[in-house]
Amino acid sequence: MSSSAKVHWQVEGQGPDLVLVHGWGMNGAVWSACVSELAEHFTVHTVDLPGYGYSHQIGYDSLTQLVDALLVEAPERAIWLGWSLGGLIATHIAHEYPARVSQLVTLASSPKIFPRRGLARD
Repeated sequence: MSSSAKVHWQVEGQGPDLVLVHGWGMNGAVWSACVSELAEHFTVHTVDLPGYGYSHQIGYDSLTQLVDALLVEAPERAIWLGWSLGGLIATHIAHEYPARVSQLVTLASSPKIFPRRGLARD
């Protein structure tokens, strides 16, 4: 992962910090239908995960590396809402960095992605 490359964030609204983390094969635009309503009550932080959308140039070798890239510019403490892969990432952050997560919401996600035989485990 390049040390100069930063994960793309879009921030809108005011109020408590709410981080929206998209799922596999998506980008932050997947939340566009609900961001304006949420922004009436929250400061909404929408991320393009490394490898996706405006963060497509950022690579990672492990879940830990991906999370480290996210936390550089993520709010210090927020509600984290993750969908699918995003839920797995948000759950990992809540487990490893509990001070960064005030509340955790997951949609259609699993606590672990099981690798196929022969793939490296994180």
